[in-house]
Amino acid sequence: MNKKKFLLHLLFLVSILPVLAQENARIEIPIRGTHVDIETIPVGEAGVLLVSKPNKSTFSIEKYNTNLEKIWVIEGPVENNYDLLATSYDGQSVFLLYGKIRGSNFKIIKVNIGPGFVETFDINPIDKFEITEFQTIGYSVFLAGMVRNESVLIYTQLNTGQSKLLPTAIKGTSVIQSMELDTLHQLIHVSFAVKKGKQTKIIGRSYEQTGKLYSEISVTPEDDYSLLNGRVQILNDSTQLLVGTYGYRNMQSSSNPASQGFYISKVVNERTSYTRYHSFTSFSNFFQFLNERQQEKIERKIQKKKETGNDLKLNYQLLVHDIVPYRGKYLLVAEVFYPDFKYQTPGLGGGYSYGRGIPYRSGLYNPYLYNPMYSGRGYNQQVFDGFVYTHAIVAGISDEGDLLWDNSINFDEVKSMTLRQKIKLQNDAMGNSKLAYSQEGDIKSKIIKENHVIDPDRTLDNRTLHEADKVKRTSSDDVDYWFGNYFISWGFQRIINGEDVNAAKARRNVFYLNKISF
Repeated sequence: MNKKKFLLHLLFLVSILPVLAQENARIEIPIRGTHVDIETIPVGEAGVLLVSKPNKSTFSIEKYNTNLEKIWVIEGPVENNYDLLATSYDGQSVFLLYGKIRGSNFKIIKVNIGPGFVETFDINPIDKFEITEFQTIGYSVFLAGMVRNESVLIYTQLNTGQSKLLPTAIKGTSVIQSMELDTLHQLIHVSFAVKKGKQTKIIGRSYEQTGKLYSEISVTPEDDYSLLNGRVQILNDSTQLLVGTYGYRNMQSSSNPASQGFYISKVVNERTSYTRYHSFTSFSNFFQFLNERQQEKIERKIQKKKETGNDLKLNYQLLVHDIVPYRGKYLLVAEVFYPDFKYQTPGLGGGYSYGRGIPYRSGLYNPYLYNPMYSGRGYNQQVFDGFVYTHAIVAGISDEGDLLWDNSINFDEVKSMTLRQKIKLQNDAMGNSKLAYSQEGDIKSKIIKENHVIDPDRTLDNRTLHEADKVKRTSSDDVDYWFGNYFISWGFQRIINGEDVNAAKARRNVFYLNKISF
């Protein structure tokens, strides 16, 4: 074999070898007491922010660089009864929203992540307001929520303190389902679910930084279908996508939305080019989270229905990510979950508690995000006990909206009190897609190339600072893509070290940050 052929062969081998994750740095922050809440906000190559409330009347913001070295700390006053409801990062500044979910007064803290200084604004947009969404661009703030069971969208200019209601009038009963920040185009995308009986259509509106309506896209389902959610994506000045899940109209209820599959609608020059529907029964890997016997059983049911010209009706709930343009096609990622309930009285308050299983953290809770049929009456007085994630799917979609391939990754007993994206996706130059999520302090990962598995399910232990450490409990753990080839993970841990596990000095409660490369 000549030298040139040897080098090509070597490069090929390197390209298909499993990419192993390695831990690069870790810091631990001692936690005193049993009730702490720390919000972690990765800001790319600028580092990471940690936001906390060291006492009832003070907020604290710490900035760490990409080597996890502390750069600065800012503290300031905040009202005793205010919780940190939400955060927003517009690519330049981080915004913190303090207040109560049901209230009229809010405090917004604008954090300059460079030299480190804050600006504080108090706003009172509307009385009897129940907030569900919060996003910012520059000094413009968008708040979505309900007033007396009516959807409202509020625009506030922080420089002037002026607030105004943006028009939300739509024929039918409408709710604001979600609100997303588009940093590339400097727009806010708002998704409206419009209900007529058991049928729901989706309207996506995009707003400029001034609060002016930029564009609108509307998708009405086929007669037997109901659209359950939708995310607006602008490809260029003339082309938009609306992507989400759909279900059979007669399967929907206020307590049980039932997803049958994905839809993707493309609008060019304000005219719908196509709307494609893809049932999960046509996916190759959607049911991989089931055991072998269950998979065989459901495949038999699917085949039996297809032989009669029908489709097996499904009952799933999915959290859909933004679609990712990639190599002239689109990547679609979604996580399958279900809300879990208990019949006991929950403890109140926010933060992390070592005495409980899943911690409750103050924050925005929007039932319309996963169920547009939600009626606001609750779930038979049951106590909400978190969202259980079962698996995530990745699909390749052609420019014409056709399903090209699909793949999946299973969750290992992941549960969260807030519905948020757990799977993080990163694509490399070789066409591989890295999937990662955090589970009880460990990083679970899988590397795929379309419907092929390059590196199967792998677990990376979050190593602690000392060799003899033993992690007794992990909670509120999470992972996010950070920058370059790096991910960042964080959470709370109770750690024991030493021969005598009963010695008080051998125990520590910490909040950790781990920098990890793939």
